[in-house]
Amino acid sequence: MPNKPYNNGQWTEARMRSFIISALRGASQRWGPKNECLRKARVRRGWYLCEGCGQEVPATKEGVYKTGKKKGKKKRIKNILADHIDPIVDPRTGFKDYDTWIERCFVEADGYQALCHDCHELKSNEEKAIAKARRKK
Repeated sequence: MPNKPYNNGQWTEARMRSFIISALRGASQRWGPKNECLRKARVRRGWYLCEGCGQEVPATKEGVYKTGKKKGKKKRIKNILADHIDPIVDPRTGFKDYDTWIERCFVEADGYQALCHDCHELKSNEEKAIAKARRKK
């Protein structure tokens, strides 16, 4: 039986961490420097300049649901994202502590780059591969 020291014995350490980080990510959506990054990337209404590929991209694009009842059905997805230049959690070392996580999440405007969905996915997948290799060791 897993140790559940949080939320009246209902949550494990991992569930508690997930809860806290989810709440902090929600707060980061209102972080001014993050939104400033996207404002600076705007070239005209509905179009942004991706710092990864250098292309002008629309704010949204067609995507599909990947899971659930709507799997395979079309949906609109964000096509421009304010990405942390330095990842919040360094894939080479993993989660350190909440203080480090918060410090790296709430960076100033020069800590973000505007990336299109494809460039962001490519960067994220590279970081995930590094983290996976680290955990395998």
